[in-house]
Amino acid sequence: MSALADDIRRLLQKYNIRPKKKQGQSFLSSQNIARDIVDLADLSDKEDVLEIGGGLGVLTQHIAEKAHAVFVLEIDPNLVKALHDLMQNSSNVKIIEGDALSLDLPEVSKIIANLPYSISSEITFRILREIKFELAILMYQKEFASRLVANPGTSEYSRLTVNARYYAEVEKAFDVPAGMFFPVPAVDSTVVRMVRRTRGIFAKDDSVFHWMIGGIFPYPNKSLRNALRIWFRNLGLDKALLEEVLERSEGVLSGDDHLRSIGIDELVCLADILLELMKEGKIMDSRV
Repeated sequence: MSALADDIRRLLQKYNIRPKKKQGQSFLSSQNIARDIVDLADLSDKEDVLEIGGGLGVLTQHIAEKAHAVFVLEIDPNLVKALHDLMQNSSNVKIIEGDALSLDLPEVSKIIANLPYSISSEITFRILREIKFELAILMYQKEFASRLVANPGTSEYSRLTVNARYYAEVEKAFDVPAGMFFPVPAVDSTVVRMVRRTRGIFAKDDSVFHWMIGGIFPYPNKSLRNALRIWFRNLGLDKALLEEVLERSEGVLSGDDHLRSIGIDELVCLADILLELMKEGKIMDSRV
């Protein structure tokens, strides 16, 4: 066990903190990994940073050394107390107690976090939709990260991939073995780098795009035609509309295209066709 892991164990005992297995709660026990994560963010003393899940401040201390201000969200009141004690000499650290899924999120330029796996998807899409960040360095369970960084045509390319990549360019930075945490989790982790997407095209209506992705990507192994057919049937739409959609998408998409092979730009075009049909009254708006 590393010296830092020993420190973590003592702190957990001191503050009466019991890591929650169901939430996959483990604490990074490598200063080198923490330093590497923060270095990826290329921080300056003019930048404000959000950290989600401050834990015992292993990342926080490295962020505080470089950033103008650090906003640390932490839900566990015992960890909040520990963070206040551990970071008492860092005047640029603001610790906010509460649930990152419901708290008001601060405006920052960068985000750095070892995200709790139990809320990985929800918190990722919250920050993508609500914070106009430039760069995010985020650590996930390895399997989740593999889907985030997947390319069209691969088995990992999924609804999660498409919805995330609509907002940001995502790339893998490096893997973190399970042994770099205390307690040691059952799986390895991966650090990813997210940059707000500025290239490519965006849908005329974001909500229609995500509604469509939610409708067709439960069937990722089917052709576009078959995925649309099932979704339209679930919506109670006339089968003739399917052929009209495919006809309007001719030159961009084919009904025979494998759903997992279709990139973001082509999916955006498809969403815009659906929006046109909605405006024409041919598709009723059934978005929730």
